[in-house]
Amino acid sequence: MEAIGHLTGGIAHDFNNLLMAIFASLELLRKKIPASETQIIALLDNATMAAKRGGSLTQRLLSFARRQVLKLESIDVQVLVKGMADLLTRSLGEAMQVEMRFPLTLPPAYCDAHQLELALLNLMINARDAMSGYGTIILKANEETVTASERLIPGHYICIAVIDTGTGMDEATLARAIEPFFTTK
Repeated sequence: MEAIGHLTGGIAHDFNNLLMAIFASLELLRKKIPASETQIIALLDNATMAAKRGGSLTQRLLSFARRQVLKLESIDVQVLVKGMADLLTRSLGEAMQVEMRFPLTLPPAYCDAHQLELALLNLMINARDAMSGYGTIILKANEETVTASERLIPGHYICIAVIDTGTGMDEATLARAIEPFFTTK
């Protein structure tokens, strides 16, 4: 895992350097295009958005490689999720129904907001993919108290669950679901 982390960090660093050159070129080009060239500007905006997604990927890779310091802060999970509503609608498609089930009061979570957003988005996209394009995704949160665990320090946690109406995982997939780098895609 350490070797993979070093490799990932190196690739992410090099990729980030390429993205900086792309961003700079797109920005210079955008300044030279007249406002009347709406089709060209739209293409430039699409390229800029793709480069931003690449930057987000780079940040995730650096986080995996432990070269990015996580920005831990007190987060209102419900506010964060509501702020993702447009992104979720675009990413999941109109055929997906999303239900949010949050208690009236939920203490803040102490986490990196960007990493939480990415995790939720990935889980919800996986849920969509498991349902053949239509169905219901339930996003819920509640407070949990952990007294003893092999994976968690005892204390208070916010448990966030993404539940879908898909068929679920077979036994072999379920057995490997928490392995690093495991995928069915």
